[in-house]
Amino acid sequence: MATDQKHSNYLSEAESLLRQLSTEKLRIAVAIIAYLQKTEENEVTEKVLLNIPDFAQFFREIEQKEDKLENTASNQIASDEEVWQAYLASKQKWQEVYRRLADS
Repeated sequence: MATDQKHSNYLSEAESLLRQLSTEKLRIAVAIIAYLQKTEENEVTEKVLLNIPDFAQFFREIEQKEDKLENTASNQIASDEEVWQAYLASKQKWQEVYRRLADS
């Protein structure tokens, strides 16, 4: 209950301070708050994903495959079939990640 009260107090204080800002400074404050909120979301998402068994390994494998595609010499062009197979393999790995996420 004390935590809820502190939270409410902080919100009231923030609202009071925000009301005193110019429009330009208020726009900046909102951008900072949005950044903080997005950072918090990303931290929570990262914690959830890393708790999925083998997620980190799947992610590393996908990154390695993407790196290999990016580091391919510009004069070396893969056939349509090779590209399609690589796409399907990547898609399958991501589907597995999504399934594991849904099951966790």
